[in-house]
Amino acid sequence: MRNKARAIDRAQAVIEFDLTGTVKNANENFLSLMGYSLAEVRGRHHSMFCEPEIVEAPEYAAFWSDLAEGKLHDGEFKRIGRGGREVWIRASYNPILDDNGVIVGVVKYAMDVTATKSVEAELLGKVAAIDRAMAVIEFDLEGHVLAVNENFLTLMGYAREEVIGQHHRMLCGADQTRTPAYKAFWQRLGRGDYESGEYRRLAKGGKDVWIQATYNPIFDLNGNPCKVVKYAYDVTASKIRNAEFEGKVNAIGRAQAVIEFDLHGNILDANENFLAAVGYSLEEVRGKHHRMFCDPAFTQTAEYASFWDRLGRGQFEGGEYRRLTRSGNDIWLQATYNPILDLAGRPIKIVKFASDITQAKLRNIEFEGRVDAISRGQAVVEFDLDGHVVSANENFLRVMGYSLREITGQHHSMFCSQDYIVSEDYRDFWLRLNKGEFFSGRFARVGKYGREVHIQGIYSPIVNLRGETVRVVKYASDITDQVKLEHDIRSKSQQMTSIVGELSGSIAEITANTRTATTLASETQGNAEQGSEALGSAIAAIDLIQKSSTEISDIVKVIGEIASQTNLLAFNAAIEAARAGEHGVGFSVVAGEVRKLAERSSEAAHEISKLIQESTMRVNQGTDRSQHARLAFERIVGSVNKTGESIREIAQSTDAQQRVSRTVVELINDLTSSTAQQRKVG
Repeated sequence: MRNKARAIDRAQAVIEFDLTGTVKNANENFLSLMGYSLAEVRGRHHSMFCEPEIVEAPEYAAFWSDLAEGKLHDGEFKRIGRGGREVWIRASYNPILDDNGVIVGVVKYAMDVTATKSVEAELLGKVAAIDRAMAVIEFDLEGHVLAVNENFLTLMGYAREEVIGQHHRMLCGADQTRTPAYKAFWQRLGRGDYESGEYRRLAKGGKDVWIQATYNPIFDLNGNPCKVVKYAYDVTASKIRNAEFEGKVNAIGRAQAVIEFDLHGNILDANENFLAAVGYSLEEVRGKHHRMFCDPAFTQTAEYASFWDRLGRGQFEGGEYRRLTRSGNDIWLQATYNPILDLAGRPIKIVKFASDITQAKLRNIEFEGRVDAISRGQAVVEFDLDGHVVSANENFLRVMGYSLREITGQHHSMFCSQDYIVSEDYRDFWLRLNKGEFFSGRFARVGKYGREVHIQGIYSPIVNLRGETVRVVKYASDITDQVKLEHDIRSKSQQMTSIVGELSGSIAEITANTRTATTLASETQGNAEQGSEALGSAIAAIDLIQKSSTEISDIVKVIGEIASQTNLLAFNAAIEAARAGEHGVGFSVVAGEVRKLAERSSEAAHEISKLIQESTMRVNQGTDRSQHARLAFERIVGSVNKTGESIREIAQSTDAQQRVSRTVVELINDLTSSTAQQRKVG
């Protein structure tokens, strides 16, 4: 018995306690294991080897109560050595009986299993980690499900009872399970062969699930396979992404120019888009160096050598590049040079994706020219969304009288009057600009030293590719002199309006007088025409008188001729009476009387003739004068007609003047309103 005890003492850690748990003795194995000397442990309680939370638990008191009652305890226990070192032991606590069978103490036999426990804990931790991270399922060698973890059930959508005992084929499509390859798959696993790869499986409901899995045969103690454990990752999302990536790469290949290089710049491959862009065939470029597409002067620079050095180290390069086509023409490419890495992260080749932006580049050059032209011709200033100055050109600085250093970072309000700054309009102005609204018009601003500045400006929000407003640029022209001129125009317009008003009054008076003159001229014309008609009638009457005078003159001539003949007859009768003597005295007297009458008749006829001649002469004179008067009246009528026409023309002119004066007044009012409106807009 003693020999056995000594053998146990040599092989195991042994310690003795009384029934209360106080240490009575311990062998070297135990002391060495725990790191103490016998003097340090003897008389101390067992609790010195336990964690405080173990000692304080009810189970610890029950543990020693059981031992005092003679009950055996064995198992694996975690204990604490010197310095708090964790020690795992496989031990048995055994009651010690005296010769009378009375329990007098407790002896513990222990073995150090700390290393084994650490390995076991590590293995269990790894298994638990695998179980937490992966879908795990166990099969017998024929493919029937033995066990499955929650990850697998969640992945495939089944409950545990739905899969236990079922064959693996329930997770595969019929097109797979009917093939010789599927049968051979399980035959290899049954022989203990390992299988791995990506597999398409069917979840509950027939949904496709892609897994990256390993099928691992488990061997018994004799080295024979006894079951198969499958560890799987769900790679459905990555499979879909890879398919998407492949589709995108193919799409890029269809849409972009793609060329591949080795790390030194030698061409490995190129797609049709690239070849079409540069005008080469694949045979003409494969194996050639990238420099064939570059300006020879550029390829000799340190910059070009550094470019390929960076790519060779795996650095990404991107930007706009000027290259040469087969014909020597310039072509501009928007390109990225992308190092392709192996699984160790080492670059193995370079893939370049490019788009021909030659036309866009030319347009951009034109746009830049236009922007430069605008910048040269206008005042330009940029603000952030809070209204702080980001930059400004020389024109703006000259208009406002500041240097760039004085305004950079300052707020737009430095250019505004105090009244405007505190107004609601100013607050809304920047809120609306932040929303991307556009502003244009006239603006009153304050230059350096409080100088009043007027500008015709445009506040234009600048947006990024997502349509978000990122800043505000203002283009402006200095119209201070123009505003001053408009102010002068408004002032002069008031004076002009007053003068034109007076002119309009004068024109109105002239118009009234002209209308009166027109009326009088019309009356004069009527009177002249009546006088002319009356004179014509008088001339006609005179013509009749003249005609009658001529007839009377003719009659008088006949009377004179009759008187002459009578006188001659009387003379002859007197002669005959004289011849008759006394017999002819009476006759002679009568003849004398007749002769006297004839003489008087002749004289009267002569006088009448003379009077008629004078009358005729005077009638002729009257006729001539009447003719002259009639001609004069005709001229008067003509003159009156011309006067009337002139007066009517004057009246029309005064009417036109009055209309023009009204138009002038309206234009002045419009001009005043326009300048006022422009000022209001500003």
